[in-house]
Amino acid sequence: MNIADTMGGFVRRWYIAVPGIILALVAGFGTFIAVQPGHQRTSTQLLLPGSGTIPVGTTNPYLFLGGLTQAADIVVRVMRSDEVLGPIVKDYPGTDVLVERDPTVSGPVIQITVTGKTDAATEDVLAALIDETKVELDRLQTQQKVKTDDRISVSTLTLDTQSTLQQKTRILISAGVALGLVVLTLIVASLIDGLARRPHKAGRRGGRGRVKGDARRRRAAPGESSQDELLDPIDDDSADDGPAAGEIAPTDPAPEEGAEPVPDTAGRPGFAERPRVPVDDTADESDRSDRSDKDAAPAGETVGAGRGRTHHRAARRT
Repeated sequence: MNIADTMGGFVRRWYIAVPGIILALVAGFGTFIAVQPGHQRTSTQLLLPGSGTIPVGTTNPYLFLGGLTQAADIVVRVMRSDEVLGPIVKDYPGTDVLVERDPTVSGPVIQITVTGKTDAATEDVLAALIDETKVELDRLQTQQKVKTDDRISVSTLTLDTQSTLQQKTRILISAGVALGLVVLTLIVASLIDGLARRPHKAGRRGGRGRVKGDARRRRAAPGESSQDELLDPIDDDSADDGPAAGEIAPTDPAPEEGAEPVPDTAGRPGFAERPRVPVDDTADESDRSDRSDKDAAPAGETVGAGRGRTHHRAARRT
């Protein structure tokens, strides 16, 4: 089945395809409305070195951020643990949190991304994570008994005050529902069209068979020779009797001595050619006497009958 036949089937079964496509569009639109978009907020935090780890009299701590990248990775690993995230997001089901080191910068910048069902839930979770970063960083340094002047501090760089709507998941779900219903509709329409057209195809094939059978019977009607009869060589004894009374037998001139044999099956398809045996006039004196006897034959008997029998006898002897 090619594309043209498939499209033709959809056109013939429009009462299935059109309502199915409309239903798919309605279902996709309904899914788009039912699935709420996600609300996303992002915040970034920067780790700063302690005053005791930079030269005395230096007032710009941003010049000494190179050694804090490893510390940022440790803080990110702690913030991703269930011990930290579990108590924060348990009151906000359906909220996703991503804590990572900001891939767009090379410094010790921690990026926190929160995606929730509502804007209020996203705001609360993000604020709790910002505060938790400071708590965890102090806890780690307290465990290591770091002096107060040498402790790393965290500063908030950016904080989203409004959520960004995330339509990606919403669009994917809606498109999947609509596309699935469209495909199902087209499959059903194709199956119904194929089942409906199968009896008609069988009927046309049967009709062609009957027409061919009638044509063969007409060719083999009484009084006409069929192809099988034309292909059968003459090997019965009725050929010796010659032509019937009132008919004149064909008299072919005898080929000259040394001439090429003439096939007697020209124009008969599928029949092998065989050479015609020349008649020896000097050796067959009895044939001449038979022809002289035929001159006195009664009315209705032809002169060429004896010669026809002689020709068939000579052919069978060879």
